[in-house]
Amino acid sequence: MSSPATKSDIQAFWKALYDSLYEDVDRGLTRDALLSAIDDLEDMFRLRRHMAVVEMPLAELKGKRVLEIGPGAGGHSALFARHGAIMTSVDLTAARARATNAKFRLLGALAEGCQALQGDAEALPFPDGAFDIVYSNGVLHHTLDTEKAISEVYRVLKPGGKAVILLYCKSSWHYWINMVLPVGLLQGQLFRDRDWLGKATEWGGKNRQSVANPITRCYTRSGIEALFGRFQGVAMRKGEFYWYLVPKLGRLYRKYQIKKYGTHPGGVLVYGEPWPIQSPMELKLGELMGFAWYVSATKPA
Repeated sequence: MSSPATKSDIQAFWKALYDSLYEDVDRGLTRDALLSAIDDLEDMFRLRRHMAVVEMPLAELKGKRVLEIGPGAGGHSALFARHGAIMTSVDLTAARARATNAKFRLLGALAEGCQALQGDAEALPFPDGAFDIVYSNGVLHHTLDTEKAISEVYRVLKPGGKAVILLYCKSSWHYWINMVLPVGLLQGQLFRDRDWLGKATEWGGKNRQSVANPITRCYTRSGIEALFGRFQGVAMRKGEFYWYLVPKLGRLYRKYQIKKYGTHPGGVLVYGEPWPIQSPMELKLGELMGFAWYVSATKPA
């Protein structure tokens, strides 16, 4: 078995992935291009029924203090700021915090009071009850201690505040068919490496992967209920199913998918490239066996 991951390992991977996915997009970004990209991003999220537009009350964000944990390159935070949220964005990786701050600067008065900083999800540098909403999109399952991170989400929320969190789903097609079967069992990684799932997920962009992803976790419904046991009104729904992620055969489907359904420019801000539009069947299958748990929960008042 490999040695346990460290936070330095986590920082190294996510910095390398930032360079691969976002560096080129961010380098030439202008205010007008950013505003257009935010509009595209919101449209893409509505098409996908992503939690950024379903569980997040965009029309009610004005004046709300919102914390995003793990902002990536700042696309989600910029979207929320555009809708009037007073954003605080925290990332363990300095490059990602800088990229998010750069977008706030481009937004100018639209992002008044918004800031991004380097910080640790397991020890958030904020007082108790500081935020109306805590949002995190596919981040906290990559931490050393996800339970501690969720506890920090609870702590920094105001009583009555809302958590909106995406965590990976264990009871999903992608976990069992695309990951466990070909990588875990057929390649034998399940028996050789405690963090095999991390090493099999997340990479993308222009660069060849040179740094391994240290940690990825997936959760069952009962696992989510245990993580959010101190919250009330916990709601979960599944999303995100893609045939193109099927090993080998998925490459052929991706070509067909793009030809038939096209790509959406909303992907540029968050993936570094346009997003291949899902078929109606994939959207429906996402509700049944998708890889994402969209979780919303309230801190008791």
